[in-house]
Amino acid sequence: MLRTLALGAALFVSTPALACPMADAAAFAKAAEQVQTADGTKVSLTVAGMHCGDCSTKVTAALQGVDGVIAVAVDYQTGAAEIAYDAAKVDVAALVSAVEGTGFQATKKQDA
Repeated sequence: MLRTLALGAALFVSTPALACPMADAAAFAKAAEQVQTADGTKVSLTVAGMHCGDCSTKVTAALQGVDGVIAVAVDYQTGAAEIAYDAAKVDVAALVSAVEGTGFQATKKQDA
């Protein structure tokens, strides 16, 4: 009985849905600022299907693994991905492909 209770408590505490949205938003804001101040071309993508911090971590890692990417900020709550990259080494299609390789759908945001 005690083992079951301990296991249940451990599962409850580790549930991604209990992550602090404010901390996630602050981390995204800091990373997005680094993207904006980085050298290179900037692009904003919309990523569909993310539902937790692990999703944004997976997308971030995929984008950072692309040669030519300088800085990345991904927010699962809004589906935003901000990227600074070297246009001589990589294009937007390759960035979209990297995101889609993680199982999520990505589209370039239209310029306002």
